[in-house]
Amino acid sequence: MTTYLLDANVFIQAKNLHYGFDFCPAFWEWLGVQNTAGKVASIEKVADEIASGEDDLSNWAQAMGRAFFSAC
Repeated sequence: MTTYLLDANVFIQAKNLHYGFDFCPAFWEWLGVQNTAGKVASIEKVADEIASGEDDLSNWAQAMGRAFFSAC
Protein backbone atom coordinates (compact mmCIF):
# COMPACT_ATOMS: atom_id res chain seq x y z
CA MET A 1 0.00 0.00 0.00
CA THR A 2 1.22 3.49 -0.83
CA THR A 3 1.36 6.13 1.91
CA TYR A 4 1.36 9.73 0.75
CA LEU A 5 3.59 12.11 2.68
CA LEU A 6 2.03 15.58 2.89
CA ASP A 7 4.03 18.78 3.19
CA ALA A 8 3.06 21.93 5.09
CA ASN A 9 1.74 23.63 1.97
CA VAL A 10 -1.02 21.03 1.60
CA PHE A 11 -2.41 21.93 5.02
CA ILE A 12 -1.83 25.68 4.85
CA GLN A 13 -3.32 26.12 1.38
CA ALA A 14 -6.28 23.91 2.25
CA LYS A 15 -7.02 26.00 5.34
CA ASN A 16 -6.55 29.33 3.56
CA LEU A 17 -8.30 28.61 0.26
CA HIS A 18 -10.93 25.92 -0.20
CA TYR A 19 -11.16 23.76 2.93
CA GLY A 20 -11.39 26.13 5.88
CA PHE A 21 -12.33 24.51 9.17
CA ASP A 22 -15.61 26.40 9.35
CA PHE A 23 -16.53 25.68 5.71
CA CYS A 24 -15.40 22.09 5.16
CA PRO A 25 -14.71 20.19 8.39
CA ALA A 26 -15.22 16.91 6.53
CA PHE A 27 -11.88 17.40 4.74
CA TRP A 28 -10.00 17.53 8.04
CA GLU A 29 -11.92 14.52 9.37
CA TRP A 30 -11.11 12.66 6.16
CA LEU A 31 -7.39 13.32 6.64
CA GLY A 32 -7.59 11.71 10.07
CA VAL A 33 -9.40 8.67 8.69
CA GLN A 34 -6.88 8.31 5.87
CA ASN A 35 -4.02 8.58 8.35
CA THR A 36 -5.51 5.84 10.50
CA ALA A 37 -5.80 3.71 7.36
CA GLY A 38 -2.12 4.32 6.64
CA LYS A 39 -2.74 6.27 3.44
CA VAL A 40 -1.52 9.77 4.42
CA ALA A 41 0.98 11.08 6.94
CA SER A 42 3.42 13.89 7.50
CA ILE A 43 6.57 14.58 9.48
CA GLU A 44 7.49 16.37 12.70
CA LYS A 45 9.06 19.32 10.87
CA VAL A 46 5.70 20.01 9.18
CA ALA A 47 3.93 19.83 12.55
CA ASP A 48 6.47 22.30 13.94
CA GLU A 49 5.87 24.71 11.06
CA ILE A 50 2.10 24.46 11.46
CA ALA A 51 2.32 24.92 15.24
CA SER A 52 3.94 28.32 14.79
CA GLY A 53 0.68 29.62 13.32
CA GLU A 54 -1.27 29.44 16.58
CA ASP A 55 -4.61 29.11 14.76
CA ASP A 56 -7.23 26.48 13.89
CA LEU A 57 -4.68 24.59 11.83
CA SER A 58 -2.17 24.43 14.66
CA ASN A 59 -4.93 23.25 17.01
CA TRP A 60 -5.90 20.52 14.53
CA ALA A 61 -2.29 19.40 14.11
CA GLN A 62 -1.80 19.24 17.86
CA ALA A 63 -4.96 17.15 18.21
CA MET A 64 -3.74 14.77 15.48
CA GLY A 65 -0.53 14.26 17.42
CA ARG A 66 2.56 12.33 16.50
CA ALA A 67 0.50 9.50 15.07
CA PHE A 68 -0.05 11.76 12.05
CA PHE A 69 3.23 13.67 12.19
CA SER A 70 5.82 10.93 12.56
CA ALA A 71 9.59 11.21 12.69
CA CYS A 72 10.44 9.87 9.25
